[in-house]
Amino acid sequence: MKTKNKKVNKIIIFFSSFFGVGYLKYVPGTFGSLIAFLLWMLFVPNRYIFQVFLLVVVFVISVLFSSIAEAIYNKKDDQRIVIDEVAGSWFSIAFLPKTFIILFFGFLLFRIFDIRKPLFIKKLQKLKGGFGVTLDDITAGIFVNIILQVIMVIK
Repeated sequence: MKTKNKKVNKIIIFFSSFFGVGYLKYVPGTFGSLIAFLLWMLFVPNRYIFQVFLLVVVFVISVLFSSIAEAIYNKKDDQRIVIDEVAGSWFSIAFLPKTFIILFFGFLLFRIFDIRKPLFIKKLQKLKGGFGVTLDDITAGIFVNIILQVIMVIK
């Protein structure tokens, strides 16, 4: 699915690597998630309709760009692709208060779920193309969000 246009490929790489974060030598996914959490905290309003819109957009972009980036790199879920971590990070803290505790535990739990891939999350990664790249992170984010929502209710 790689495009023949080198300029378009560079744009895809730029965004799929989350502005080049995926090219960091060490733990690019963790840095991508950290930056995603900071961006959410600083710029995303607490309006649910806007958050839903943003989650849909980042999901679509992640699936499309990850598919093309995999073809460019010629490698399944290359570590330079970190737009999926951004999507999963945002799913993990959507619709929650922007407190330090929520963001800290959201980040920590998301990284654990993303790295360990418990339950059936690992199987989702095996799906073809951008769906496989993205759905495991989205699912990890949804599990983290549910955990944080439950904690908010029982606290």
